[in-house]
Amino acid sequence: LLGVKVALGVLVGLWAFTREELYESEAEFFPPDLSAASPLLRDAALVPGSASDLERVYSYLSSRQVQLKLIDTFRLYEHYAIPATASPRKRARYVQKRLEQNLTLRFTRNSTILIQVQDTDPVYAYRIADFLLREAETFCKGVIRVEESLAELERQLQSLVAEMHTLEENLATLRTRHRILTAGEQRTGIVQLGSPEALAFYDKVLSQETRLVRLQEAYADLLEEKYRRENFLRTYPQSIFVVQPPFLPPFPVNFHPWLVLLVGTLGGFLATLLFLMYAHHVGLISPKPLPQAQEAEASLPSLIR
Repeated sequence: LLGVKVALGVLVGLWAFTREELYESEAEFFPPDLSAASPLLRDAALVPGSASDLERVYSYLSSRQVQLKLIDTFRLYEHYAIPATASPRKRARYVQKRLEQNLTLRFTRNSTILIQVQDTDPVYAYRIADFLLREAETFCKGVIRVEESLAELERQLQSLVAEMHTLEENLATLRTRHRILTAGEQRTGIVQLGSPEALAFYDKVLSQETRLVRLQEAYADLLEEKYRRENFLRTYPQSIFVVQPPFLPPFPVNFHPWLVLLVGTLGGFLATLLFLMYAHHVGLISPKPLPQAQEAEASLPSLIR
């Protein structure tokens, strides 16, 4: 039993001293309500998401697409020292196994998503956790389409400005060349004498003026909508609610080898002691009698006779 205890202590020591030190970085967040956060809605706001929103973001972070992007971004084949001579299937299987060991995604009791990354390099652990947090934010922004909607609004405004500029130039040319004056909404006009051909362009001038007024009204509405969406972006610069941002781990999370060796040795000693006590209790181990006790037992029958 003592030999087994010593052997177990040696094995625990070898395991403790050959194990790599792991650093852990964490990030915790929860997504918004992806159905009500679109800036296309008049009363758009970021509110905490429901269980379906958590599952959508969790499924995206666990997808093969994000894993492949993670492998390519951080060159995990070289980082995990996977030999290039191995077959592609073996390399993919090995890096998948390492990701399953070092990367954890789970729901917490507070209805948040917790990202835990362990790595032998603290910088890698921090950068991978930050990468996954940014991927979650990119996914939510892709659903909400905040920047895309604002960019589309900018294109619409530029198109309106270009069309209004063209109409204003045409109207200026017609009024200058043919001296056509209109009275606005009354649809009445004054045609200068000395320009008989102005009558042929009068209806065209009225049509373009009406079109210009409608474009100016649409431009004012789009400009107000642009200010509203820009205010939405200023109010909610992030599309997710970050509870715990990633951090650079200052020390490894696994135990010190000497502590593991000490605990393993003491644990083996206590287990051996308990086993010996149990064996003695059930009668597997009994103390040998002393020589005086053996002589007394041998002479006991004669005394009885």
